[in-house]
Amino acid sequence: MNTVCIGGGPAGLYLGILLKLADRHHNVTVFERNRPDDTFGFGVVFSESTLGNLAAADPVSHRDITRRFARWDAIETHWRDHVFTSTGHGFCGLERKQLLLILQARAAELGVDVMFDCEIKSLDEVAGADLVVACDGVGSWVRAARAADFGPDVDVRPNRFVWLGTTVPYPAFTFIFLETQYGLFRVHAYPYSDTGSTFIVECTDATWTAAGFTVDDEDRTIAILEDLFASHLHGHRLIRNRSIWRNFPTVRNRCWRSGNVVLMGDAAHTAHFSIGSGTKLAMEDAIALQAALTEAGAPGPGVVVEAALAAYEARRRPEVEALQAAAQASLEWFEGTERYLGLPPARFAYSLLTRSLRVSHASMQRRDPALAAAVEDVLAAEAGLGGTLPTPALVPTRLGPLALPGRVALAPWPLRAAERGVVGDDHLVFLGARAQGGVALVLTEPTWVHTPDDGAVAAIATDEQAVAWRRIVEFVHGRSEATIGLDLCVELGRPRALDDLREATWRAAFAGFDLLQLDLGADAAAALHHDWFRLVISVVRMNWPAGRPLALRLRRNADDVATCAAVARWRELVSVISVAPADGVGGRRLDAAPLADRLRHEVGVAVILEGPHASGDDVDAVIAAGRCDLVALGLALVDDPTLPRRAPGRARRAARPGPA
Repeated sequence: MNTVCIGGGPAGLYLGILLKLADRHHNVTVFERNRPDDTFGFGVVFSESTLGNLAAADPVSHRDITRRFARWDAIETHWRDHVFTSTGHGFCGLERKQLLLILQARAAELGVDVMFDCEIKSLDEVAGADLVVACDGVGSWVRAARAADFGPDVDVRPNRFVWLGTTVPYPAFTFIFLETQYGLFRVHAYPYSDTGSTFIVECTDATWTAAGFTVDDEDRTIAILEDLFASHLHGHRLIRNRSIWRNFPTVRNRCWRSGNVVLMGDAAHTAHFSIGSGTKLAMEDAIALQAALTEAGAPGPGVVVEAALAAYEARRRPEVEALQAAAQASLEWFEGTERYLGLPPARFAYSLLTRSLRVSHASMQRRDPALAAAVEDVLAAEAGLGGTLPTPALVPTRLGPLALPGRVALAPWPLRAAERGVVGDDHLVFLGARAQGGVALVLTEPTWVHTPDDGAVAAIATDEQAVAWRRIVEFVHGRSEATIGLDLCVELGRPRALDDLREATWRAAFAGFDLLQLDLGADAAAALHHDWFRLVISVVRMNWPAGRPLALRLRRNADDVATCAAVARWRELVSVISVAPADGVGGRRLDAAPLADRLRHEVGVAVILEGPHASGDDVDAVIAAGRCDLVALGLALVDDPTLPRRAPGRARRAARPGPA
């Protein structure tokens, strides 16, 4: 098989090595526009798990790479006068130039033809190849040339960053947060040798402008930053290498393949540098692509190659998308770090270390028990607790005037067991069992303000339906410590929608629900931007008791900034926001957590985070970090015996009466 790689970075070189190892008869040509010793950037980072993959793929290059590694297992966070050290993470760093030289030498040894100082500008120049691999980086011209097939989506993020080096031998992955007269700077620093570290500086555009930086004046950049970070550089200097200020582009593609052309590495996907995974992703792409080609029986042009590329994408894409989701949560944390500056120091550090939503509270307890204990103390103090502390999921909280005995809720679950919209014994058993099982808040299934044509769907449009709901509410109040909320659904475009909403709200109050959650479905985000939303909320407020919380359920969309601004507009009318995941996110555990976090800290509203695929450890982590007030779980997770829960018991209060 005749393979051409456009781009001689780690992705292209490593694929050439692996293809030659699989079959020495493969012809592999790598075209690289730069010279052999040209490289940009400083260090690259690998986790211990990635090293295992490299060792299995090619023990020789793995040996040469690991001989030159700087290793560490700690993360240090420097913030104001505090330094937090978290251990047990397992990282390795290597100078990027050294990595390229190792891969270049190994490729030459195996017979890969690497053409340096040779730039391919058109796919016509490689038309005779059986397989063309585009590993030409984040600005891939190949991706642009086949944009109709690949469907690229490049999201250029707002923060500015610059990639520098320094001779400071940082002993760990080091985060520095420095408040200056210009604004807040974030530093991501990590060692790559005994005498060198990468030093990435990030800030908002407003801070960048105030400090007087320009995009490509490297001397000015270094002069300003060396002055600002003098106490962290300890007399050392910053080093430049094409160190221009950039905005990070998150690259995604609808498809990674077009005929016999396939994207790999940054051309196919990027992940924010705050999780240090760009080179890891590129080299693991190469491992997956080589395996798919071998399994498909390549060599062989045409359909065999195309089948292999399809198998490669099907296997590799879920892994990449999971890591990109973690990277997205991480970059959003760094974009909005200013919102966390008022947190207690322990919670600030904890929020940073759990920002990707991949580190659970149990993991934090193992890695850094002192920090885990400190943040538990903060949470307990907020709740007025003393003595032995419960797990974060069991710490009491309040939603306005409503006291809750814990932080776990049952998310709206479509039981579909009503008769003509009237709920019955199935609902009583279903909701009552979860309330008695230790859930702090049970939310009903989506319940309509009108009686749907499908009578199995719950409604609260008639007195009979309201009386049926009241029976269930009284059971929950009388047999458990849980609270119960109604998920009230309305289609604003229906005739009599506002009249139906008014009557349903009154009936919900009569039934004795503790919380009313207004669910406008897909219309919710759009409604927030219109003045007529005030009329909708006024209709509810006039008929819902002032002493009981009113929540609005939103699905996360593509614009968290606009959502926060819209929620802030109605902050005085809606006391709780319930945030559900975006449509089509599959099994991601906490897709909506970044928006929940932003709403809670920027808008100051109480937040229920729906995590249909979360675990008990996830609940503990997001509660401890202060990202939400409650987590609403799906049925399977609420019933999971490993979920932290309160001891079941009878209620300590009488059922709430209906309105006079």
